[in-house]
Amino acid sequence: MVDIVMKYAGIVVAFFFLLTPVQAKHNSDHPLSPEDWKDIMDKVVLLEDSGLMPMLLPIIMGNQDALQLTDEQISSFRAWRKKNYTNMVNIMNKIIEEKVQFRIESLSPRISSDRLLAFQSEIQELQRQLLKVKLSCREQVMTSFTDEQWDNFAFIISDYPKLASLMPQVQTVNLEPMY
Repeated sequence: MVDIVMKYAGIVVAFFFLLTPVQAKHNSDHPLSPEDWKDIMDKVVLLEDSGLMPMLLPIIMGNQDALQLTDEQISSFRAWRKKNYTNMVNIMNKIIEEKVQFRIESLSPRISSDRLLAFQSEIQELQRQLLKVKLSCREQVMTSFTDEQWDNFAFIISDYPKLASLMPQVQTVNLEPMY
């Protein structure tokens, strides 16, 4: 019996350490170096894997010369980061914390199914808030990139296998409304 309790306690502790929130490192006004952008990208990738623009923004900024970004584009991307990055990471951290707590509570016989459903709704609301922030970044990139920059971007992300595999599929996306 003690072995089983120790086993489950070890699993809970392991989940806790694996899912410990990542804190935002940079919150100043000065431009980030390519190394800083890489560091940010590495941390964002740990928190998110949907491929939305905040994860891609460090790649974009790290390749601003190859993409021939204008000063206006660079300024707008930096302004987006300054305004949204810390909030985005804080929401991601909250989601991670809530998911861990959900897993813990779901194992407790004292927690009702109604409580778990309500808790899941809270997590989904956080995910919705996060998606809104991410979509604001996507909108920033989508409305500012030229056709040539998109072509260059597709070439640049060929160095990132997870992303490169998505590019051929982008061309096949149906433009018809989903509903």
